[in-house]
Amino acid sequence: MLKTEKRKLERVQYWQGQMLRSRDFRDIEACEAQRRWWHNRAVHNAYGVAEGLSCALVPAAAPTGVTISPGVAYDIFGHELILERNLVVPLPENISPNMIGAVSLLMRFKPTSRTLRPDETSEVCWTRVGSVAAGTAEFAWSVGDRLDPADGVSVCAVYYSVGRFRGPDPFYIRASIRPESRPLLASGATIPGNTPWNPWSAGFTTDANDNPIPDLIGVQTWIDTSAAGFTQTPCYFASLQGSLWNSQTQQLTPAIFPSIADESLTGFTFRLWLQVLPVWEATLVELRSRARSLARGFTFVSDPSDFSLFAQQQGLYVSWVGCQMRAPDSCCSNPNASSGTGAQVIASSPNL
Repeated sequence: MLKTEKRKLERVQYWQGQMLRSRDFRDIEACEAQRRWWHNRAVHNAYGVAEGLSCALVPAAAPTGVTISPGVAYDIFGHELILERNLVVPLPENISPNMIGAVSLLMRFKPTSRTLRPDETSEVCWTRVGSVAAGTAEFAWSVGDRLDPADGVSVCAVYYSVGRFRGPDPFYIRASIRPESRPLLASGATIPGNTPWNPWSAGFTTDANDNPIPDLIGVQTWIDTSAAGFTQTPCYFASLQGSLWNSQTQQLTPAIFPSIADESLTGFTFRLWLQVLPVWEATLVELRSRARSLARGFTFVSDPSDFSLFAQQQGLYVSWVGCQMRAPDSCCSNPNASSGTGAQVIASSPNL
């Protein structure tokens, strides 16, 4: 297993008009690969199977090997472990007659060969059937439940009892990683003091003449998020910003119960419930009896028409955040490609 190279990150420099050789381009590629591996393990903490690499015993009646489907994994050093075609790995050999336990199949990093035969230069595209190599990985069997992450990424495990193959390990859990793509985050805010507030009605009530009148319980406003470019309805988070207390006019709005409705790709409705609870009214009466200054016009701004003017005076606005999880990309490899053995396969280990 290749270990991390302990060297300083470098960058190849050259001047305009310099004649570059193939070795120079290989050095540039090696430097960029080192930076990418640093990025994978430092930023994404990538280790485990990212996509594909499902395993199945073949043949089903009397298994002699394991078929591994195309996929991608990352080892602890940030290397990309790519399998481009279906690959059959023989079951481990030289198993001890006293062996009882699991044997794991490890996927290890193996750089692609830099030397090509003349008849291979027309097939350097890895997406074609019959490509030069099956990927950047090799496989090896390892005995034991406790595996060192530096030895590779486990893709499957089989169970042996008294030296005989019994089937897949029933207690095996494959290490999987989260997608490297980050969720789509966007944020914004309305204009302070210029947010359009509309009455929020929860239904209708009737007056003394049995005429229906709207039951106004608060205010609402439409938040436009079309500039974020969401492709799926995200999770929205919003809050009212600004001071809810005006010391000059002795006014206080009970807008402490915000809610979100009508979520879509282009926006959502932000609502504020302005109803005054009875316990608040009792507390207000008690405060008025104790403080003479509070008795002079201390009021709640609970009417929707009054709230618009109050919000303009106080400079109230709505700040929001939208979070959309990106859908996983489909596997770019072709599982129906020829099942060559381009990747080196280590069918047995000296420790078995």
